[in-house]
Amino acid sequence: MTETTVTEITVTETIVPEAAETAAENGESAVTATAEPDGEAEAPRLAPAPPTWLDEIASALAVRSQFVVSGNVRDIYPVPEGDETRFVAFPSAIWRVLQAKGVLALMVHDPVSGLRLHEDCDPRLGQVLTECGLPIGHVADTVEAMSDLVDRVTRERRLPVALIVDYASTQLRSDPAAADRLFVAMDKATRGPKLARPKLEWDCPAANPILWIVERAGDLPEWFMRRNPAVRDLMIELPDLSDRIAFASAEVERLEIPAEMTAEDRRSHVERLALGLDGMGLCDLRAVVDLAEGDGCSLREIDRAIRRFRIGTTRNPWTSQAMRARVRSTLTLLENRVKGQPRAIKRTYDILVRSIMGLSAAQTSSRGNRPRGVLFFVGPTGVGKTELAKGVTEALFGDESAMQRFDMSEFVNEASMGRLIGPPPGAPGYEQGGDLINAVRAKPFSVFLFDEIEKAHPRILDAFLQILDDGRLTDSRGETGYFSESLIIFTSNVGIVGGDSFHNSGQKVTPSDRGEQLEDKLTDAVADHFRFQLKRPELFNRMGQNIVVFEFINPKNAFVIFEALLRKVIRAVMEEHGISVTLTEAAQEELMALCTEEIGDGGRGIGNRIEKYLINPISRLLFDREDLTTVTITSVRVENREAVFEIAEDAAALEEGQKTAAE
Repeated sequence: MTETTVTEITVTETIVPEAAETAAENGESAVTATAEPDGEAEAPRLAPAPPTWLDEIASALAVRSQFVVSGNVRDIYPVPEGDETRFVAFPSAIWRVLQAKGVLALMVHDPVSGLRLHEDCDPRLGQVLTECGLPIGHVADTVEAMSDLVDRVTRERRLPVALIVDYASTQLRSDPAAADRLFVAMDKATRGPKLARPKLEWDCPAANPILWIVERAGDLPEWFMRRNPAVRDLMIELPDLSDRIAFASAEVERLEIPAEMTAEDRRSHVERLALGLDGMGLCDLRAVVDLAEGDGCSLREIDRAIRRFRIGTTRNPWTSQAMRARVRSTLTLLENRVKGQPRAIKRTYDILVRSIMGLSAAQTSSRGNRPRGVLFFVGPTGVGKTELAKGVTEALFGDESAMQRFDMSEFVNEASMGRLIGPPPGAPGYEQGGDLINAVRAKPFSVFLFDEIEKAHPRILDAFLQILDDGRLTDSRGETGYFSESLIIFTSNVGIVGGDSFHNSGQKVTPSDRGEQLEDKLTDAVADHFRFQLKRPELFNRMGQNIVVFEFINPKNAFVIFEALLRKVIRAVMEEHGISVTLTEAAQEELMALCTEEIGDGGRGIGNRIEKYLINPISRLLFDREDLTTVTITSVRVENREAVFEIAEDAAALEEGQKTAAE
C-alpha cells in the first residue's frame, strides 16, 4: 500500500501485524509450558499466568479511557502467545491487550524521543497518523504541547488508537499550572458528550485510551483520579516467585549447565536464583544472568552473580582465609577488651563462627538474603555491650571504625523514620535519601550497631523486621540497601531499670542474679517487651536464639576493669608526652577504692571515676610542670571532692625545678 491515506483504512482492511513475528527482534524471551520430562535430562518449565493488571485494563477499556500506571513499570512481564509465554516490556504487553480489543495503533511519547509508533504496529500507520494530526517524531516538550497532543488523540474518531505518555511525572512537574489546566480539560472531555466514532467492522473501545506512566499515583491531581469514572489507577506489582522461577528457567539456558547436574539440582539452583532476587523485577534477574554469563559462571555459581549485582562486587570477605584467621583469635581479643563477661563473649564467638561459615538462618528458605549474623546484647548499663560490639568489628574487619552506629534514642518519634530511610517526596533532604540505606550501600560489609533499641519508636522497629527477614530495606527514593553481608547488633537495657511491669516487664533483676538465672530473667523481659509493650512478637521471633546476656559487674571484675583502664591511662601519657607514670602499691589501692566504691554503674562508671580521680589531676600536674619526666604517685586522697596526689619526683627533675624557680 503506497501513499496511504485515511480513507484507505476501510472496514475491509485492518493493518494489524502479528506480534509474534517481531518478538525475537525485540529481545523478548519465551517460555514453553511442558510436562515433567522423563529421566533427569531437563527440569520442567512452568508457564506463569499473565499479570492481573493486564486483565484489569482489558476489562476496563469498555468504560474507562484514562489509565494512571505506576509501580514496576520498567520491567518485563509474562504474556501468553500460543503454547508459549513471552516476557515483554510494558508497551508490548499493553499492545497485545489493545490489539485484541480492536485498537489499530499504539503510540508512545516521552520527552526525549517524542511521539513514536510502537514497533509491533504496521509502520505504514505512521503516515496515516501524521495525516490525522498526530505527527510521528514530534516532541511535545512543554505541558501545553503535551495537552495539545493528548487532546488530538482524544478527539481522533476515525482511527481507534491509544497513547502511552511515558515519564509523565517529569514533564508535568515542570509546569504545575499548565498541568492543572491539562487535567481540567481532560476531566471535562471524559465527562462531556462522547464523540461518535464511524462504524467499523470490528469492535473497539468507544474512546481512545490514554495511559499515563508516573513515578507515583499522587503525581497526578487527586481530584482527577478519584472522582472521575473514566479514570483507572493501576499499581503494577513486582513479579511473584512463580514468575521469577519461570523466567529464570529460560534465562539460565545461557549459562553452563554441568553435565552431572540432575534435574532436581537444576531446579534447586533456579529456585535459589529466583529467591535471591525477591523484591526485584525480571529485568534485574536478566541482569544477574548477564553478569554470570560475562564472568563465565556456571549455574552452580549463580550466587556469585547475585552478590555482585546486589553489592557491586564478587569479593566476599566473609569467606576469606584472612577473616577466618582473625576470628580464630577473636576469643583472646574480646577477653582482653571486655572484662568480666565470659558467658557473653563465648555466646558472641559462637554466633560469629556461624556467620563466617554462612550458616546463619540455615534452617530457613531465605538464609541467603538474611544478614550474616544478628546479636542482641542485653544487660545492665556500663558492662561492656558497646565495647564488645567494637571488639567484634575489630576482630572481623581489623578496624572498629567499620562499625556503623545508630543511637536509637535519637529515633523516639515516628517522624525520625525519615532519617533512616529518607524523607518523603517533596520534603527537605529527599534527594539525599536515608542514613541507614546510604550507609549499607556504601559499606555492605559492615557491623551495624543499633544502640538502646528499646528507645526507638515502635513504627521504626517495623523497618528492622524487613531487615532481619529479607535482608533488605528500601528508602523513600526506591533505592534498596542489602544487609545480607552485614552483621547486625542491637543493645538494650530492657529488664534492668525499675522493678515494676512498666519498666522491666515485671522482672526483679538484681546484682545478685548470676548465670542462667539472670539469662532466663532478661530473656523473658525482652520477650515481654516486644510481645506486650511494643506488640511486635514477630520481631522478637526474628531474634531467635541470638540474645546475649551481660552480667552485673561484681567486685572481682571491677578490680580487673580498673587495672585495665589504669594501664590504658599510663600508656596514653607515655605515648602522648613521653612521661612515665607509676603508682605505689598503696596509692593504687587508694585509687582503686575510690573508683570502685559504686560498681552499680558498671565499667563506664569506673572509667568516669578514673577520669575524675586520676586523669584530671595528672593533666593539671603535667600542664603546670613541663620539667617532669617521671611521676611516681605515692598517695591519693580526696579533699573538697577533688583528688590530691602526693608524688615523689626524680632527683634530676627536682634539682632542675629548684634551679628554674631560683632564676
